[in-house]
Amino acid sequence: MPTYEFKCNDCGAEFEVVASLSEFERQKREHTVQCTACGRSNVEPEIVSFQVQTARKSA
Repeated sequence: MPTYEFKCNDCGAEFEVVASLSEFERQKREHTVQCTACGRSNVEPEIVSFQVQTARKSA
């Protein structure tokens, strides 16, 4: 499952949320992503790099 990184605008804590894409979109829409340190919903997603590994296709 994808991991999403956030930063709390209230306390400055950085944390991760592991959720399916549909679950994550629902949480964003309903503003239910909460800081794991202070419990507030004033959070912003962090811009992070990621790597995708795919299987090679046989010729």
